Amino acid sequence: MRRSLLVAGLVFSCGFDGVEANRLQDLIAGIRARLFGQPAPYPGGFTPGVSPSGGDGSAGGSGGGGGGFLPNLGGLGNGGYTYTTLWPAPPPVAPAPVAPEDFFKTTTTGAPPSTSRLPGTPADFDVMPEKQMLKTAPWSSPNVNAQCGPRFVAPPAPKFATDYNGVKLPDVCFTNNPGPHHVFAVGDWGGMMHDSGWIQPADHRSKMFGPHHRPFILHVDDMAQKNVAAQMAARAAFSNPDYVLNVGDNFYWAGVNTKCGAPGDAANDGTHQWERVFENMYKGPGLDGKQWLGVLGNHDYGGWLFTAGWDQAITYTWAGNKVATSTGRWMTPSQYYTVTVKYDGFDVDYFFADNNVFDSFHPDDQPHHNMCSREHNPEQGSTCGQTGPVNLDDCPGWFKRLWDAEVAWLNNALAGSVARWQIMVVHFPPEGAWGEDTWRNLGYTYGIDMIIAGHRHKQSFNYQFGNALYPTAVLVTGGGGGITSEYTPDAEGIDDQYGFGDLTLTANEIMVEMLSHSGQPRSTTCITPRPARSQSPEANPGVSMCEGKEPVGPKAHEPQKGDPSIAIEPGDEEESLAPAPYPAEAAPAEYPGAFAGRRLSEEHVI
Repeated sequence: MRRSLLVAGLVFSCGFDGVEANRLQDLIAGIRARLFGQPAPYPGGFTPGVSPSGGDGSAGGSGGGGGGFLPNLGGLGNGGYTYTTLWPAPPPVAPAPVAPEDFFKTTTTGAPPSTSRLPGTPADFDVMPEKQMLKTAPWSSPNVNAQCGPRFVAPPAPKFATDYNGVKLPDVCFTNNPGPHHVFAVGDWGGMMHDSGWIQPADHRSKMFGPHHRPFILHVDDMAQKNVAAQMAARAAFSNPDYVLNVGDNFYWAGVNTKCGAPGDAANDGTHQWERVFENMYKGPGLDGKQWLGVLGNHDYGGWLFTAGWDQAITYTWAGNKVATSTGRWMTPSQYYTVTVKYDGFDVDYFFADNNVFDSFHPDDQPHHNMCSREHNPEQGSTCGQTGPVNLDDCPGWFKRLWDAEVAWLNNALAGSVARWQIMVVHFPPEGAWGEDTWRNLGYTYGIDMIIAGHRHKQSFNYQFGNALYPTAVLVTGGGGGITSEYTPDAEGIDDQYGFGDLTLTANEIMVEMLSHSGQPRSTTCITPRPARSQSPEANPGVSMCEGKEPVGPKAHEPQKGDPSIAIEPGDEEESLAPAPYPAEAAPAEYPGAFAGRRLSEEHVI
């Protein structure tokens, strides 16, 4: 009788998948527990202290409810990363108190998704001629006749995703509107999605990442993207931003889970990443309908490989009616482009550039920080056809040629700018090994007013203090919550680890407010335009918007040993339960609300 019950339950469950199958598995496990005296399972099949991946921490198990650690969407398989992740199900309502560590275990598994292939994607052994679109001066598409209105307009869908490199989009007008005019800035925001639909940050603070290891903060590190998105929505309700500036790393770990090289008009969402990690995440009054203008980050290319669906981050610009869940907000028409935004009394020229050359090295060099790594790119299929690098050995040269063309393009584009403000949007911060000398030269020669970047998984705004590029301001907003932060966050949001920026634009000033994942104002800074070939900014002829505002928030709070928000993980030793303090140089005493501009190597962050 016992065996027949179990067999019947198992057969019955074979006709289901997803959530319903998980519920049936829970029911079967409960029957088994009753019949054989085994411990009753937790919802989703998770027993505290047992790895969801296989029972002993090894890869290969089913994972229970929500279980594989990345979605198996659209027939995707598994690949070869190793990373840590959190159990996707939030704690259920329990009749008795349950310690939080029983529900938020971390485990290691080797199962990222392999990539699906869209029709038209080159086969592994196709030999393609090199076709790299490298414009060295801005150009306008002749197929666009757009009136100057409050919407960014892309040219018609291209044949290849890189066809519009260097394009100048039609001017955009927010005129006959007294303002104030707000713009949000955010980056490194796209978390990982599980079969269950649960979305959480990629876990970069685990023991396997060595110097990045730090304790896990409950309801912050597992909810980072959602917390930041909620605060963006709350702020948008009264700031009402005109648009959002996105500095890349849209989906962790490895971008859109589709093979690169598909036709340029093949926008789709077979992985549901766009729907669940972007469209459904950022919405509400003030955000609905607002366009996101962005660039690509190294994780959009694939992290330590270059063949993920980075071109899909471009072609989704034309999702339109092709993707049912698209709201038409995505605007990344190429790897680099420019647009002029007109306001009453002043203009802003934005320059969007791809600086991922700083994460592309010789295939046998730095395997853990190299999109062109021979160790991580597959032996077969390391090609994006005519859309990108045609093979592994072509990879570093392809990114170098792209960057060289962009530097020439920036010189031409900036030289022709007559706007009041010139703002750069890139992924890698303009410091140290990430092209600081180039940015310093461009900033001085043409008067770049601000560079907005991400990649470092925290928030900072540097103007006068700790800024090698002054008076060009540097905003780093890598705390969007797609990946765990550089240092330990605070459960109440009194920190600079997760968050976004709110820019208020006027003719004489830009006020930059940095907000944390709980909406805490972390710093408020006003900048004035930087004239070309000048080491001093203009004086503000009127009253500053920052007048009467606190320049910085309270000193960042560091959870201490015994704090209930610190998750105690298997293997933690008593002495390791207190978070490592913020580096002394990261928050100087004279400027505690922002991080000094440190020169970091490309090996500092993933």
